[in-house]
Amino acid sequence: MFELVFLSGPRGGEVLPITKTLLAGRSPECSLEVPDPNASRKHTHLVFDGTSLTAADNGSSNGTFVNDVRITAPVQLKHGDVVRLGETRLRIQQKAQGQALSQSSIFGFKDASADEDLSQSIVMSAIDVAPKRNVNAEVLSTRLAAIMRMSKALVSIDKPEEVYQGILEALFEVFPQAERGFLMHGSTADQLEPRALKSRGQAGTEGLVISKSICRKALDSRTAFLFNDQNASDFDQGMSIVSLRIRSAMTIPLMVGEEVTGLLQVDTGDPARAFTLDDLELAVSASRIAAAAVRTAELLKKVESETATRNNLLRFLPGPLAEQVLSGSLDIALGGKTYQGTILFSDIIGFTRMSEGMEPSDIIGVMNEYFARMVPCIEREGGSVDKFIGDAIMAFWGIPFDRDDAAVNSVHAALDMQNALQGLNSLLRSQGKPELQTGIGLNSGTVVAGNIGHAQRSEYTLLGDAVNTASRIEHAAGKGQVLISGTTFAALKGCGFGIQMPPLHAKNKAEPLKVLSLRGLTLGDEIVLHLPLRCGDHPVILLRRLSDRTFIALHGADCDPTAAPLASAIPEWQATDLGIAAMLSVLPVQATDGNLIRCQLRLADDTLAGLIGPTSPICPVSWDELPR
Repeated sequence: MFELVFLSGPRGGEVLPITKTLLAGRSPECSLEVPDPNASRKHTHLVFDGTSLTAADNGSSNGTFVNDVRITAPVQLKHGDVVRLGETRLRIQQKAQGQALSQSSIFGFKDASADEDLSQSIVMSAIDVAPKRNVNAEVLSTRLAAIMRMSKALVSIDKPEEVYQGILEALFEVFPQAERGFLMHGSTADQLEPRALKSRGQAGTEGLVISKSICRKALDSRTAFLFNDQNASDFDQGMSIVSLRIRSAMTIPLMVGEEVTGLLQVDTGDPARAFTLDDLELAVSASRIAAAAVRTAELLKKVESETATRNNLLRFLPGPLAEQVLSGSLDIALGGKTYQGTILFSDIIGFTRMSEGMEPSDIIGVMNEYFARMVPCIEREGGSVDKFIGDAIMAFWGIPFDRDDAAVNSVHAALDMQNALQGLNSLLRSQGKPELQTGIGLNSGTVVAGNIGHAQRSEYTLLGDAVNTASRIEHAAGKGQVLISGTTFAALKGCGFGIQMPPLHAKNKAEPLKVLSLRGLTLGDEIVLHLPLRCGDHPVILLRRLSDRTFIALHGADCDPTAAPLASAIPEWQATDLGIAAMLSVLPVQATDGNLIRCQLRLADDTLAGLIGPTSPICPVSWDELPR
């Protein structure tokens, strides 16, 4: 990434990241305001295309200079180039991903050529700020006003990147004699990273260097130092804090409780306006506020960075995988590994034909409503949505971490998806829109999962025969069906119920597949169901068998589910008589129910004619006779 560093002018010391093309000029309307009377209102374009940065003069009066050469055509900028607009100089810095600011910073550090004598300095604990001498009321009043002014200035800042410069701005108000100010973040001298620099007036800021030795002594001792040419005669020659002629300076560790968070330094070159002991006490007090502001800013930066990283990951990775990457438990480098998991494919049957008679905006609206109901069913059961393929969904469980519950969770999600669709269809009917019918297929097995593609564009996905098999099974699924492979049924370990389907001859499979139309799943002492029934001419959906062996059902407002015998309405188990139900209660409507009514029923046969039992019923018809 690129950064701009103001080397001179009123904004001297500011560092700005470049994330887009900027128009630089003295007009406040410019995206990069350069408050320089010699700059044009709209002086220069800095064109950023995501990888490179180019400077192009915008017909300015005084011209745009790159490394002191006036440009007449666009010039591609590189690390270290200096762009001049009027009298304002901007240095270009290019940082590699993750590179610390101190490696390309607004000021640097130097080690002393010899041990620096601090014995004549006035020192003060950065923890204990209570003065040990009498201070008159006027001085105390002045200090309080200054602290209040600094607090007010920092509280009004709502952007983390502006806090550091805001601290220096506030200090310059508190100490009018200050000519330069430096703010660094870090707990040790070797960890210090420059965060902000301020120079009063139009003074240049290029090439400033701070003594690392003094920084180290201040941080290690947690002591604030006051230097001036009255208490250190060799100050100019042997103990310069910056590579400028200064006559007085204060270096103060930033403390939050017992923890060191950084360092502040202000200095002046005017011997008549040297800092005093009163100034040092005030600076130590002010540093408490500054330290808290720095801590808050760093935490905000961390939250913003993690949020941005998470949002970027969620664009390319399923939610649970993104969380694993953030926690460091999953590496997303290009490549793949072998895992055991369960894969789900779902598809809207007849979607192409249905969409031909709809406006594109209506199609998008319906699909958004559909995905808004399907995706939570998957994520609620710990699944990861791999991708949307038009109207189809691919999801998986157990990858990269298999907790031996992938099959159960995936089947639970699939039944919930079919049930959630009933409520959506009731709303679509009331709006005069076509209803949606889905087929779902699942398979468990070995897959290769990983970040696949190339460095510029890649995605985390699954490959392998188990994935292809799940897709083949889904293609055979009819309306409202959840078809699962024999491997997925075996992984349910006896808690799944359904109808045995005929052997499925799938493409590129030498042997036919064992497939079961799943209609129920035991969870604790209850059974989740998706079983469409008919009560006379009205549809009824059984959703669950409770621990007392009663059932939860959904039906339309015009249906009395106890008025006629209930019969199976699924083609693989057509017209199986389940008897007349008894109404126990009408239940509160849930968010996914749409316009349907939820009720509790009792059936004479709570095994549903053997569907809930140790032996699965057998589908009496062939695949060719089953509608899709």
